Amino acid sequence: MAALLSALPTLYKDTRSDAFLANDNPALVYKNKVKAQFGLSDPIVIAIVNKSENGVFNPDSLALVAWLSEQLTYLDNINSDRITSLATENNISGSEEGMEVIPFFEELSNEQASADLIWQQVSDFPLYMGSIVADNKQSTLIVAELLDENEVESTYQQVLKLIAQAPKLPGDEIHVAGEGAVSGYLGSYIDADAQKLNPIAGLVITLIILFAFRRFSPALLANVIIAASVLMTLGVMALVGVPFFVITNALPVILIGISVADSMHIFSHYFDLQARRPLDDKKQLIVETLVEMWRPITLTTLTTVAGFIGLYLAAYMPPFKYFGLFTALGVAIAWIYSLIFLPAAVAIIKPSASKSMVRRAKQRKHDKFAELMVKLGHVSLKHHKKVISFFGIIMLAGLFAASNLTVDEDRIETFHSKEALYKADKTINHYLDGTNNLDIVIEANETEGLFEPGILNKIQALQNFVLTLPNVKGATSIVDYLKQMNRSLSGGDKSEYQLPNDKALIAQYFLIYSASSDPTDFENVIDYDYRVTNIRVQFNKGSYQDTRIAIETLQRYITEEFNDSNSNATLSGRVNLNYHWIKDLGESHFVGLAISLMLVWIVSALLFRSFSAASFALIPVISSILLVYAAMVLFNIKLGVGTSMFASVAIGLGVDFAIHTIDRLRVTFKLNAGDWDKALAELYPLTGRTLFFNYIAIALGFGVLISSQVVPLANFGTIVFISVSTSFFASMSLLPALIKLTKPAFISDYYTPSEQSIMNSQNINTHPKASYSRALRSLALIFFIASASYFAFNQQAQAASSKEGIEIVNKVNNVDDGQQVTRKLTMTMIDKRGKTRVRETQAYRKYYDQEKRTVLFYKKPTNVKGTAFLTFDYKDTAKDDDQWLYLPAMRKVRRISASDRGDYFLGTDFTYEDIMLEGKLELTDYDFSVLRNEKVSFESGESFDSVVLQGIPKNTGIAKDLGYSRTLIWVDTTTWVVVRADYWDLKNKPLKSLAMTDIRTVDNIITRHILTINNHKTGHKTIFKFSDVNYTSKVKNSLFSKRALKQGR
Repeated sequence: MAALLSALPTLYKDTRSDAFLANDNPALVYKNKVKAQFGLSDPIVIAIVNKSENGVFNPDSLALVAWLSEQLTYLDNINSDRITSLATENNISGSEEGMEVIPFFEELSNEQASADLIWQQVSDFPLYMGSIVADNKQSTLIVAELLDENEVESTYQQVLKLIAQAPKLPGDEIHVAGEGAVSGYLGSYIDADAQKLNPIAGLVITLIILFAFRRFSPALLANVIIAASVLMTLGVMALVGVPFFVITNALPVILIGISVADSMHIFSHYFDLQARRPLDDKKQLIVETLVEMWRPITLTTLTTVAGFIGLYLAAYMPPFKYFGLFTALGVAIAWIYSLIFLPAAVAIIKPSASKSMVRRAKQRKHDKFAELMVKLGHVSLKHHKKVISFFGIIMLAGLFAASNLTVDEDRIETFHSKEALYKADKTINHYLDGTNNLDIVIEANETEGLFEPGILNKIQALQNFVLTLPNVKGATSIVDYLKQMNRSLSGGDKSEYQLPNDKALIAQYFLIYSASSDPTDFENVIDYDYRVTNIRVQFNKGSYQDTRIAIETLQRYITEEFNDSNSNATLSGRVNLNYHWIKDLGESHFVGLAISLMLVWIVSALLFRSFSAASFALIPVISSILLVYAAMVLFNIKLGVGTSMFASVAIGLGVDFAIHTIDRLRVTFKLNAGDWDKALAELYPLTGRTLFFNYIAIALGFGVLISSQVVPLANFGTIVFISVSTSFFASMSLLPALIKLTKPAFISDYYTPSEQSIMNSQNINTHPKASYSRALRSLALIFFIASASYFAFNQQAQAASSKEGIEIVNKVNNVDDGQQVTRKLTMTMIDKRGKTRVRETQAYRKYYDQEKRTVLFYKKPTNVKGTAFLTFDYKDTAKDDDQWLYLPAMRKVRRISASDRGDYFLGTDFTYEDIMLEGKLELTDYDFSVLRNEKVSFESGESFDSVVLQGIPKNTGIAKDLGYSRTLIWVDTTTWVVVRADYWDLKNKPLKSLAMTDIRTVDNIITRHILTINNHKTGHKTIFKFSDVNYTSKVKNSLFSKRALKQGR
């Protein structure tokens, strides 16, 4: 036992919806594939609500959005690159001159006019209306994707702590919801509920045992067995690596109810013998008790195990399978402890029957509870035909109700309606498109197939169809971006909000957008090969019944109208996954019920050696299940995750009453020499009383669950209470009534007239060896739960640059890089899955005093050939750079918005600052210090003796502009050229590594021909390879003009 308990700290929780599907389930496999493809996790969604006239579009509310969006980036498990809000998103707008891609919050200020302008921009961008901004201006969302969904619980708590510190004004409300929040809160929510209810259930059962026997030792020993059964079962789960699922929360309560039953039967028989024979040796009475009780206890254990094994065999969901398997294990553990530990402990403690029991035994009287059961028996046997008819009506009603059960499940309904998370979900679904996501993944049959207007038009038609389905409130895709870009590059007129009809133009739209965006900007909607894309659909309701029709209708449309040889669509996402694991729940429930009943019947038949006895044992259980079906329909309780497993529990708990009744009736029939009336009447005083207290303990134990704040658990407690009550009363009334009416052979054959009834007169001369252990010490288990603690990174202290550091920086900056240069540049971009994009360009660069001009002419691939990019970089950081892009498909030069220094350059992992500096170092941005000297080597075989500099941004503003919290620079001490650089993000986590290789002298200028930069966060990689480098050929000024862009020089 100690070995198993030592494994308990390794037991972990899994509250994810995904846990309800096997790892090889096709829907889950594809969902994980889509997650890897597009980086889509189950996000935490934060809603800001303001019901004033301007809604959230007031300076204070928008400042709150900006503050929360920024603070979320500092949480370890939040993907800082995948936070979506007004503060992180860009506006794509157009004019006669060109297209601008600038943040919505670019001009945010404390003036209402600024907030009004942002509302004007957002409301003019259909993509964001409903998805992150409410149509009535009163709410906006911040959607935060997670890095590791297994850490969602601690992340959710961090988000709540952050919100508690948020600088919100009285008019603002903050709500947290989303599937990530549900998973994050569910574990602690259920834990808190269980920590309150399980002790109450244990206390109730303990009080009942105390009340039944008027002794403390039975209650103590029963709790030891309960602890052994529950804790050892959980220890085995931890040892074999099975997580604690949401439904596992019901396992302790079930084991409490089952474990206490055996103890009560043993103590009841032991105290009865002692009361009738107070002078007998107590150890011998223990032996007699075990001789009498081992059989019914073993019978009930085997039938209960069979019931839960049926659940294990029938269930297709891992949590249900493990629930059935480990509940069966817990029942077996309780059986072992009841037959081995309990007799040994009783032999040591030697408890005595209460004086009242001894007195009643002498007077041959019964207590009030025994008399109550005698009266129940009298009525049941006197009116046995009416009892049979009454239960027959109940069973017919249950059969009818079973055909009208509704299968449904909605994770948010797990929470009580007073919970903040529940209210948040309803609020977001009211104001915006919804928190329930469905993904439609479209795959073209060839690379860059999504540039084809025909396929894009099909996607648009599919998206429009989705919006007609019930409970669908929004759908977004790459189509929305393309239509907005087309409008922006066509003068901004709303009539141009449509898909372009030219393949090359579509390709060039993506290129122009990349000029001002991160290389992974479209990662969540389109893959690197432009072959796979995603439509994200929002539902404002998430239950199975609310989404089923939409899923099934959409699947028919995809099969009949969309899929063809050029492209196909597949459903994925949370809503689709929930649909797949819930849709077979009803069938699985009834199959599991049938298997459990069959296994219990087979085991009972083998143990009683009678098919009819096995059939009789199932009658109370079946009646209880059918009555539960009727109650579920009457009270509108759905057949969901929690309620669907009640049948196995009902069988496991309920069959015990019938087994004890039948087994005891066979004994009383023999004791009374085949007298049916006496045999039936003798059942009630002792066995009936014991079963009554057993029933009260279980029923009240589960009855405690009715007050649970976890709604499915409350429903589960209600229906188990009903089923256990029905099983008990059916075993005590219907079963004896049927036996009286039919006089079955499995009882009458148990006695033959030639036999002498020796059960009351036999002296058992068993003298077991008195080698018993010392007095039992009280058992206690202390749980130590290690809370995950996250510590903020120590910020680097600001210090003045060392003299040596400044000298080295000056040497680096004094290295000649040529007044002008002509070269070919091949840009290779590689995503995290190893897919590449290659662009070949002809590049020119020239200095004009403090200004640097660069022009790139694209030569390959074909779809962007002729595209040209021109930029004027100004030394003065306060002055915006100028940028133009020529699109040959439109035959127009378009001005594009100026990029910040930390923005990524043309969809690569280099920033505009990296391109502008070209290996130089900026003393106005960093404080540099010398760390060490070391030799740096590369895979190319090149190695350099270098000095390592550390650069710390001079202030937080510069750090935010550049996107770095610090950098390490390796400088070759021979040429004073930078050969390597590492960068850390604002969380002080490794961000990028830059290697510069193939360093050769060209025209007396040291030239780095290959630049390789790896982004550690995104897995993205960019390689710049320079060739045909020429510093001496004259670079004409006319190249740096809009006319030259058109000429495609």
